[in-house]
Amino acid sequence: MPDKPIEISLNMTAKELYDTNPEYKAFQEADAQPMGVTFQGYDFPGYKEPTVIIKYPNGELSIDGVMSVLAYDDDEQANYKLSKINLGFLFNHKVSGISDENAYKKMMSFFKQLQDKGWTYAKNLSEPRLSPKDSFTFATKEGGNDFNLDYTYPLNFEQWMQLSDLQIWQLRHGTDVFMNIRINRQSDPETGNRHYLISLDVFDELELIKQGVMDKIHARD
Repeated sequence: MPDKPIEISLNMTAKELYDTNPEYKAFQEADAQPMGVTFQGYDFPGYKEPTVIIKYPNGELSIDGVMSVLAYDDDEQANYKLSKINLGFLFNHKVSGISDENAYKKMMSFFKQLQDKGWTYAKNLSEPRLSPKDSFTFATKEGGNDFNLDYTYPLNFEQWMQLSDLQIWQLRHGTDVFMNIRINRQSDPETGNRHYLISLDVFDELELIKQGVMDKIHARD
């Protein structure tokens, strides 16, 4: 695996993505879909995952252990800008997995990194007006909703373990960049080893509008 991190910028083209990272050509993977859509990106072998640096307006993030990079590309538009990029990554590079305690420490450290870089909770206007602490209470009570979790609330380990094994965290940076973090806490049924799979979407305001439109369509259906 090359030593150089993969470099990605939100709203670069697929050609720019690949031209910027020639060392990773062997791992390129384009997945063609119906209706003139191709998912561009990379797929990496297990437990040999590289570091990815993703750049966005007024900032950048460095993510270790990235398993895959995926971005929607419209084949019918020349030089289409990749306005939504998905990174799948692990907190551990070992088959033996990771303890809940270490996963908690790594996640809280990641949240601290995001706060230091100016990321805030992306509260939707239709959501309840909750304080960061109340967002945890609401998310963990019966009938609550993980979408209301405010990542700025400093969870202790016991609270972390009260969250469901599938968590959703919504963030924004300024008014034009957004991030959804999906955490999937799993146990290997044969070994009992714990694994934390993270899916991170970084996208622009246009993608946010598209999501809102699709949510309304699905609600009518």
